[in-house]
Amino acid sequence: MAEIKNPDLWIGIGARILAAIALIIVAMIVIKIINRIIGNFFIVKGRSRLKGTDKRNQTLVSVLQNAVTVFIWFVIIMMILESFSLPVRTLLAGAGVVGLAIGFGAQSLVKDIITGFFILLENQFDKGDFIRANTSGATVAEGEVLSFGLRATRIQGWEGELFIIPNGIINEVVNFSRYNAIAMLDINVAVEEDVKRIENILESYFTAHWQEEETLIAKPEVLGLQGIQNGEAIIRVMLETQPMEHFGATRRMRQAIKSHLLEHGIQISVPKMDIQQFDTTKNKGE
Repeated sequence: MAEIKNPDLWIGIGARILAAIALIIVAMIVIKIINRIIGNFFIVKGRSRLKGTDKRNQTLVSVLQNAVTVFIWFVIIMMILESFSLPVRTLLAGAGVVGLAIGFGAQSLVKDIITGFFILLENQFDKGDFIRANTSGATVAEGEVLSFGLRATRIQGWEGELFIIPNGIINEVVNFSRYNAIAMLDINVAVEEDVKRIENILESYFTAHWQEEETLIAKPEVLGLQGIQNGEAIIRVMLETQPMEHFGATRRMRQAIKSHLLEHGIQISVPKMDIQQFDTTKNKGE
């Protein structure tokens, strides 16, 4: 009881609490400074010859900043425990025994981290990429990568749904954002039209106007007559666009081609059905 009333005891506890608060403040400042240094480093790197892609740099910045934050807070917590004369080594040893005991139950966590490390090392995808994540051939998520960590990846789907996927279940990745996209655009015209004339019209139009579509990488290529079906001649055009821009480019080019052909008196055809009338009265009389 006398020890509790001892003012030196409370002064010592207060000093340790103040020291702990000071360590926490220092940790916050150090984390902020290091994170800013990491961000500025990749900004400078982005202006050099070894800049890499912006998506790759953003992914590395996020992973490095998270790793620095975890490491600094771990060190600060150990220092605070030491300042209160707690047996840190004993706690760490006990934590090691407990970790060994639960290690078998944490195999999936270890697998997630190892897989995440190799995804980052092999540069399979970056933040902002549009990917399809598969598990043994079955699609588990498809959409834009919102964030990537060593344990899990966040992907936003077409309809705004958010997928949070442990990295350990990702064993197949289809990345749609690395290379230019190829789209096939079919133009249906009446089978009576002069196909060669239409091809020449399209070639002239693409030569003069293809650069008006900013997402196109090269002039569209007229592949020619793809087939004849239901009274229509199908002329196929191949478009090469920037990654993931082929959907919008195809719609805009279809509208532009339709308007241009209409100016030359050529209308986009619709399927035809040949309906024959039979003399039903003759059948009834028989």
